[in-house]
Amino acid sequence: MKRTRLAPAKRAIIIGMDGASMELVNNMIAWGHTPNMAKLRDAGVHRPMIGVFPTLTPPGWTALSTGSWPGTHQVMDFNIRAIGEALDKTVWGINTGLCQSEYLWNLVERAGGKPILVKWEMSWPPTVKTGIQVEGTGPGVSNHHQIAGYHLFVAGKWAARPIGGQRDPETLDPSALQKIKHIDSVTIKPVDTSEWEGTLPESKKPVQEVELTIQPLARGRENMNRGKSGVPKPFYGLIYASGQDGYDRIRVCSSRSADDVVADLGVGEWSDWWLDTFEIDGGDVEGYVRMKLVTLTPTADAFELFVPQIWPRTDYTVPSEVATSIDQNIGSFLQNPARDALGQVDDDTYFELLDYHHQRLADVATYLASENDWDVLMVETHAPDYASHFFLSQADEISGAAPETIHRCREGLRRTYQSVDRMIGQIAELADEETVVLICADHGGTPNQFRAVDIEEVLEETGFIVKGTDGAIDWTKTRAVNVGLVHIFINLVGREPNGIVAQADYEATQSEIIAALHAYQDAETGRHPFSLAVTRADAEMLNLHGDLVGDVVYALRPEFDGAHGKQLPSVSFGIGGQHSTFILSGAGVRKGVALERQVRVVDVAPTLCYLLGLPMPTNVEGGIVYEALDDPNWHLTSLAELEK
Repeated sequence: MKRTRLAPAKRAIIIGMDGASMELVNNMIAWGHTPNMAKLRDAGVHRPMIGVFPTLTPPGWTALSTGSWPGTHQVMDFNIRAIGEALDKTVWGINTGLCQSEYLWNLVERAGGKPILVKWEMSWPPTVKTGIQVEGTGPGVSNHHQIAGYHLFVAGKWAARPIGGQRDPETLDPSALQKIKHIDSVTIKPVDTSEWEGTLPESKKPVQEVELTIQPLARGRENMNRGKSGVPKPFYGLIYASGQDGYDRIRVCSSRSADDVVADLGVGEWSDWWLDTFEIDGGDVEGYVRMKLVTLTPTADAFELFVPQIWPRTDYTVPSEVATSIDQNIGSFLQNPARDALGQVDDDTYFELLDYHHQRLADVATYLASENDWDVLMVETHAPDYASHFFLSQADEISGAAPETIHRCREGLRRTYQSVDRMIGQIAELADEETVVLICADHGGTPNQFRAVDIEEVLEETGFIVKGTDGAIDWTKTRAVNVGLVHIFINLVGREPNGIVAQADYEATQSEIIAALHAYQDAETGRHPFSLAVTRADAEMLNLHGDLVGDVVYALRPEFDGAHGKQLPSVSFGIGGQHSTFILSGAGVRKGVALERQVRVVDVAPTLCYLLGLPMPTNVEGGIVYEALDDPNWHLTSLAELEK
């Protein structure tokens, strides 16, 4: 790679943790759960980092990866204002084609180097040209590659396992789909031997039969699915009693032949992964399948069998042959560790998959780094954010949750961060004395306290949104609506297709909205939930500018928000906060220093470039974190050495 010859670092390892606040990471270190993070923190520098606003995945990772603010890179949200369209039309934000700034990995390529990206968030469609990329779409179900999402087959006495309390909406947490059926109900019946071939398993009770049908494309995000339609694929389970204590096992077959066995499971057991074929849009796709028998009572009056995400064998990497190499040398990949099944399946099953997921990320990263030349290795996990939306919500006493719920949630956080930490430990072993290692996050997460404010309800209560008897927005009477997380757009004549607010009334309407938000009181607590409401022009102080920014931009106090999103990036609340994690260690970095001066998410890319002796990315707006460096003037020092 073409770099300044005497740069402090030769290579960089960047490990991203979506939704991991520095506040919670520091707590995990203090509680003894994350020794690898502690080692890197204590050997380098760290500080709570100021992220983007809204505190959200698409603008956050894009800012970190480009060194530019959302107003410049323009990846503003999951749901971005569609200019020229009706105000209820948005553009999906998980798309590198929207980004107007240069990514760090493309800058590395431009300088003649080679990046390796392993599930790096917000990097799809791929822009790598000479580097390597493995996946890289979004959280959970937000991916372009899976053959099918999870299946949870249940019969008899079964109940979900929710945490309780409020749930963040899909606009904030698209890692799970909320308006779908979350289980696959099945019927257990006596086996009809006339329909079966082969030898049935020996059983102390009459063998029972259950049909388990996998639906390709099930539980995927519709706008990101790999196809339009899939052909259902049935498997057939034989439930039997291997001993005198009743039903305790299931033999799963690919046909109604007892000899076509793909798995034979006792309660709590996982099958191995097997490669199977599924039909999508008239073509065959190979993918890996695995099953776990979660529940089976001796009388078979309760049955639960889980199938995690089915991931393809190929077509999720650049270059394409990398997937084949992973398949041959590592094995099956897994992008989503059943985050969308949290609250349905038991916690142990989720964490078994999460550990597998993190082990695969670490194994793939280690393998690719050992088999290829590389200059920057980037690996990301979304697990802390999954934990923020599910476990963190009631992991703090301020939530008012019952002690047993708080305990379950604390355990969920512990197991999440321990799993992440093991992955970090393995990847960090790739670093030598010439490598700089960064542990970072896009935003943080906070526990819940009060009911989250619904901005659409607020705008309706204050008269800006008017709905008809059918519940739909009446555009002939609606003066302003919410778009995305923190933007309110005025229904302006000449700009909007159904505009009713005259241009002459624009500023007065802005002022009226701002006054209404500041005056708004939560009915249950009597408190004022809004911490900020500003005009588009004033939103520049939040690094938001341009036509994609609302006419009014607002922020909520953390106690009236969900895990993240509408809170300001400087918030600390309970055991969490919105400060992003920043831990920098290794070549060219000071040792054992808690930084005092501000670090911002846009400072990450230019600091790494400075340490590596690289040029700056196009449109970079961040600065170099000089306080973190052993020699802030290393380039001048190098010149002086050369002149001797």
